[in-house]
Amino acid sequence: MAVEPAVIRNACLVGHRGSGKTALAEGMLGLASGRSGRASRVLDAAEDESERGMTLGMGVVQFTWKGRQINLLDTPGDGGFIADAFVAQRVADLAILVVHAQDPVQVVTERVWRRGERENIPHVIAVNHLDRERTDFGGVVERLRERFGNAVVPLNLPVGREGDLRGVYGLLTDTAYYVDGEQRQEIPSGMEEEVEAAKVQIFEAIAESDDTLLEKYLADEELGTEEVFEGLKKGIVDGVIIPVLATSAERMIGVDRLLDLLAGSAPSPADRSRWVTEDGEEVPCDPDGPFSAYVFKTYVDPHAGRLSVMRVVSGRCRSDEHLVNPRTGSSERLGGISHLVGRERQGADEAVAGDIIAVPKLRDTATFDTLCKPEHVVRYEPVPLPEPTTAFAVRAKSRGEEEKVFDAIRRVVDEDPSLRLERSEATGEDILSGLSQLHVEVALERVLRRYGVEVETQTPKVPFKETIAASSRGHGRYKKQTGGRGQFGDAKIEISPLPRGEGFEFEDAIVGGAIPRQFIPAVEKGVQEAMREGPIAGYPVVDVKVRLYDGQYHSVDSSEMAFKVAGSLAFKDAVEKARPILLEPFLKVEVLAPTDLVGDIMGDLSGRRGRPMGMEQRGERQVITAEVPQVEMLTYARDLRSITGGRANFHAEFSHYEEVPPNLVEKVLAANEREEEKAAG
Repeated sequence: MAVEPAVIRNACLVGHRGSGKTALAEGMLGLASGRSGRASRVLDAAEDESERGMTLGMGVVQFTWKGRQINLLDTPGDGGFIADAFVAQRVADLAILVVHAQDPVQVVTERVWRRGERENIPHVIAVNHLDRERTDFGGVVERLRERFGNAVVPLNLPVGREGDLRGVYGLLTDTAYYVDGEQRQEIPSGMEEEVEAAKVQIFEAIAESDDTLLEKYLADEELGTEEVFEGLKKGIVDGVIIPVLATSAERMIGVDRLLDLLAGSAPSPADRSRWVTEDGEEVPCDPDGPFSAYVFKTYVDPHAGRLSVMRVVSGRCRSDEHLVNPRTGSSERLGGISHLVGRERQGADEAVAGDIIAVPKLRDTATFDTLCKPEHVVRYEPVPLPEPTTAFAVRAKSRGEEEKVFDAIRRVVDEDPSLRLERSEATGEDILSGLSQLHVEVALERVLRRYGVEVETQTPKVPFKETIAASSRGHGRYKKQTGGRGQFGDAKIEISPLPRGEGFEFEDAIVGGAIPRQFIPAVEKGVQEAMREGPIAGYPVVDVKVRLYDGQYHSVDSSEMAFKVAGSLAFKDAVEKARPILLEPFLKVEVLAPTDLVGDIMGDLSGRRGRPMGMEQRGERQVITAEVPQVEMLTYARDLRSITGGRANFHAEFSHYEEVPPNLVEKVLAANEREEEKAAG
C-alpha cells in the first residue's frame, strides 16, 4: 500500500562538478540500508560514467529514513549536462545545493541557484569535502551569505578541521555527533565563541520565520524545542531560512544529519502547492483528486526498452491503469509501477500524489508529457532547457547503416531532451547539437556502445547563398536534331535584384504567343533549377526577379523539356552578367555574463566581425546583444568558455543575410575547396 503524501520527501542534489553530490547520495542510501559506509556503484553505474568518473545523467534513488519515504534525485554538475539539474528542481520539493569547501561558488553553482529561484524551490546547502586541506567552514558560510543573502545560516558546525575533522556539532540539539557514532551534549573545547555566534544567527532566522516566535524571541522568552523545529521547517518552506550543513561524504561525517533534516524539516509534497497547468489552474497534492502525472525523465535501454520516470502530481494510480496523453491524444496503459534505486526497480502496488515512480514501455509518451484520466484532462508545461551551443554534422560512417544510425541517435535524444537532432534544408546535413562538445561526444559514444553503430562527425557547413547586384538579360536556346522529331526551345529573360529576404519572383511578360502558354511553367522550372547552384561557389541563388519577355518555339519540335533547358541556360547566361555576389548568414547573439567580463566579451565579438546592438541589465548580470556572421561563431561555445572561465552563456538564432566583404570571398572559396578535398579524400 502506498504511503500518504505527508510521509514523502522529494529532494534533489544540485551543484558544480566535483562537489560530491553522488557520494552524498550513496552515503545517505548506505545509512538507510543499515550500512556504516556508502552504497557504492548504485549511482553513476553506467559504463561511460565509471570511465569518466562523473555523473552524466540524473539518477533516482528511493529509500526510507525514520519513517519518511525519501525520493532523492542526483544530478550532473558539469555545465554540459546541467539540463537534468534544471528538470530536477521542477520535480523535487527541496534542492540540496552541494558545494566544495575549497571552492564553493562556481559557475554551475550560480546557474542552478538562479534556476532554483525561478522554480521557487526551497534550498538547503551542504558544504562537502571539509576533510580536505585549506578548508574553512566559517569562510565558506560568509561567501555563501555574500552571494545568496542573509537567509543562509549554519545549522551545524564542523568539529575539527581538514584531516582532523571528527564530527559535527548540532546548534539546535546542542549535541556533538562524532564519526565513530559517539554523541556528546557538550560544546567541544575551543568552539564556545563560534557556537554562540552561530546560534544567534540560526535562532534569529527561526524567530523571524513566524510572528509569534519573533515576539517571544524579542521578549527574551525561551523557544520550545517543538517551536524551534516547526519554525525551521516553515522558514525553509518559505525560503527565509537556507540552512547550511557541514559534511564529508568521503568520511561519512554529517551525512546522517542531512538525512535527519530531510526527514524532519524538509517540506512534503502536501506542504507546498507548486504545480500549475498550462491553463493556469493550480493543482493541489490531493491523493483523492483526479489523477495526473508529469514525465520528467526517460531511460532507453536497447534490451529492456523505454522506462518513463514521473512525478505523481495528484490522485492515485495502480498498475494496468488506463490514462490519456493530452499532447498526442493517445491512450496509455500503465505497466508495472516501481520505485527506482539507481537502475534497479522495486515493484509497488500503488502510487499516490507526491510520489516518484517508474513505468516501462509507454507507447507514445515522451519526456515532459502529462498523463491523466480521460475525464479530467490537464497538461503541465515542459521545463525550459538551455539552448544548444555546440553542433556537429552527423552521418553514418558505413554505407547502408543510415537508418540504423539515425534510429540510434533518436533514441539517445529521446533520453536527453537538451540534445537536438535536426535536418538543415540549407546544407542538406543532419545536425546534432548539445550544450557542450563533451555533451555531444558522450551522446555519440552511447550510440556506439549501446547500438553498435559508428557516427562520423564534422563541423556543420555554413549555408552561404548567392545573389545579384545588377540587372541583366540572358538568352537560352536548346536545339537538338537526331533524326525524327527534334527538340527546340528558345527563351529570353531579364533578371533584377530583389530586396534581401524576398526570395524569388517570376513574371510572364510574353505577348503575341512568342512562347505558347503551356511551355511557360517549364521555363520557370528551368530557371529555378539553375538557381540551385550559383556562379561563384555553387551556392543557391536568392532574391532575384526573373522576367520572361520573349522567345521562339517550333510547332513540332518544342516540348516542356526543351523549354525547361532553355530557361536554365537563359538564367545561367544572365546571372554571369548581373554582378553576382556572395551572401553569408548573420546570427543574433545574446550573451549573458557578469559585468566584469563585458569588455572582454565585446572585444571578442568585434574580432568576429560582430556588431554590438545593445546591452541591458538582467539581475546581477549583463545581456550583450550583437549580430555576428555565422561563419565566425563555429567555435564560439568553446572560446567563450575559455574567455570567461565558464561564467557566461549565450543564445544564438538566425537573423538575416548580408554580402560577404570582397576581401573575404577568396577565403570562403578556399575553405570550400579544402572541405571538398577532405570529403573526397
